Amino acid sequence: MSSSTPAPSSVTIRPWRDGDDRALAQVLPDPSSPAQLAARALLREPGASPLTRTVIATVGGVVVGAAAIAESSAHPTRAWVHVEVAPGERRAGVGSALLAAAVAEAAGTSLDGLGLRTRLAAGDEGAGAFARAVGFTDLFTTRIVRIEAGALGAAGLDRTEDLQVIDTGSVALTQAFAGWYERVNAQDPAAQMSIGQVNTRFLSEAAGAHGAALWRPRGDVGDENINKRPVTAFAVSYAQERGEAAGAGAPGAAGSGAGQPGAGGPGAGGTGVDGSGAAASAMSDPTAAGGDHVFAVAGGEDATELTVGSVDGNLEDLRSLIARLSVDTPVVVEVTDAMETERELVDQLVEAGSARVLESYTTLVRD
Repeated sequence: MSSSTPAPSSVTIRPWRDGDDRALAQVLPDPSSPAQLAARALLREPGASPLTRTVIATVGGVVVGAAAIAESSAHPTRAWVHVEVAPGERRAGVGSALLAAAVAEAAGTSLDGLGLRTRLAAGDEGAGAFARAVGFTDLFTTRIVRIEAGALGAAGLDRTEDLQVIDTGSVALTQAFAGWYERVNAQDPAAQMSIGQVNTRFLSEAAGAHGAALWRPRGDVGDENINKRPVTAFAVSYAQERGEAAGAGAPGAAGSGAGQPGAGGPGAGGTGVDGSGAAASAMSDPTAAGGDHVFAVAGGEDATELTVGSVDGNLEDLRSLIARLSVDTPVVVEVTDAMETERELVDQLVEAGSARVLESYTTLVRD
């Protein structure tokens, strides 16, 4: 195996072997954040779906670190990469050598020549310093935010006829979601997807989606038929894999069982749920073994987990939709820097003390 960054003389870098997952578990500390948990799960046996290449660093035959590079079917212009080294072996060149070896291992595959993408917990100064030292730059920051029950008050209360609870197979939902997803991922372009592929990847039962709501305003002279009105905002509820989960229905209007906690599966970016709860995330890339769109978050156990989006940038319509879905139960949402309307609403709520940031993480790239 060739590498442009030689490993320290005491370190050997080799391909993955059976048992390396157990060896890594012995030397790497427990993940300190959901972002690290997601990234850590990329350190697994190389495979074809998703295409993954993994290399291991050893000292005296003892595993001390690993690096993996994996394809991203939803964002194919960049590959996910993760490098992690045992604390006692850090800052000695092992991480740089692992990264170079992982890239070299991908030569001749569809990963060859792709830009790289990684995700770090906000405030992880050590990991951030390493990533920037090897050429990564910040792309955007994501926040997982808990909005408390009733935080939006009476917003939209006089417009309940604009709320439509709908099945996730809805064409109107899928079209709204597709346009929104492409727009908010312009910095990290999404794959070209048909409406059917969008629904399968993000809105199907297999993806963990189990209910949705649309905001379809009547307008000044509006149409009595809600199905003919434009969609200005949407919310999709994702399941949680907890035996005690209370509900699996669509998010609904106040007084109709809205906001029942769902259940969450392992998933986003390769993560699994550690038992502390999960926040749904259609923004996270489905490179995981075992499921999509879930990001483990402490503090969201009793909340409805939603992906929310503004279709046309109307802040008040988005506010009204979330208000009607959070009358009795908190909601947890994911907001990136690129989601302008969603970010503005969350900023207002956090500043007012009606919402709090559970976790933040930064996505970095090297092209």
